Amino acid sequence: MKRPWLAGILAFLIPGAGHLYQGRLFKAGAFFVSIMGLYLVGLILSGGQAIQPPSAEDMQQGRYVSMLKFGAQGGVGVQFFVSLLQRQRYLSPENIQVSSLTRPFDAPFKGVASLHDDSGIHSSPIRGTIYFEPGEAHFGKPTITGRVETEIKGKPTTLKLGNDTILGPPIEADKEREVVGSVLSVVDGRKSDFGHVAGTIPRSFVNWYSVPTDPVLDQDLNDKLGKFYELAMVFTWVAGLLNVLAIWDAVEGPAYGFGKKEPESETPSEPAKAA
Repeated sequence: MKRPWLAGILAFLIPGAGHLYQGRLFKAGAFFVSIMGLYLVGLILSGGQAIQPPSAEDMQQGRYVSMLKFGAQGGVGVQFFVSLLQRQRYLSPENIQVSSLTRPFDAPFKGVASLHDDSGIHSSPIRGTIYFEPGEAHFGKPTITGRVETEIKGKPTTLKLGNDTILGPPIEADKEREVVGSVLSVVDGRKSDFGHVAGTIPRSFVNWYSVPTDPVLDQDLNDKLGKFYELAMVFTWVAGLLNVLAIWDAVEGPAYGFGKKEPESETPSEPAKAA
């Protein structure tokens, strides 16, 4: 059995790892395929958002159901620690709206442009590439500026962004990050607002995976995924609880047999009494 305590830790981190360490290859494969298979199915059904650590609001208001759900999922240790790390990043004071940059970058953009002309305000859905650049407002205040390369009514168009562009927090459970900003018109070297854009850019995987949801986002997931969201949660709960049994088996060994049986001592028969 080697070191049972080490086997238990490995089994907690990755299903089947403890049995692999012990040389119990069949059980290692069976536990890994069955438990991780359930976990992965849950993640796929939920679009990667079934594993949700309790939010700060859940903790403050004592929402024990949310805590119990995550506790059941936490039977698979690697995911448990990843979720706790993401929760810590999400609650960081630095995870706020961004209104200044230190370096330029670009990203695919989709959203709506609302632009003024002589006949009024016209809104158009747009897709393209947004280019963010560090900017500077009055009195040297750092801001975000840039441009959007897109098409409006089939014509290639460049929309110049003002210095009030804002990006949503970098870390949230949503795969899309919000972008809002004004659109500038430059006539004879003079800049003026002639509309605004609002839309989203993709958020990187490490900045949305296993991040706590807020009530609005949680409701959006339920509306979008329907019954598959709850089904995904059930798969991950069952997988986490099953791994508790796998951990127990790695620590205590097979649930059969009693070791080497000592041979019974033979009791000499009593001599027959004389007649």
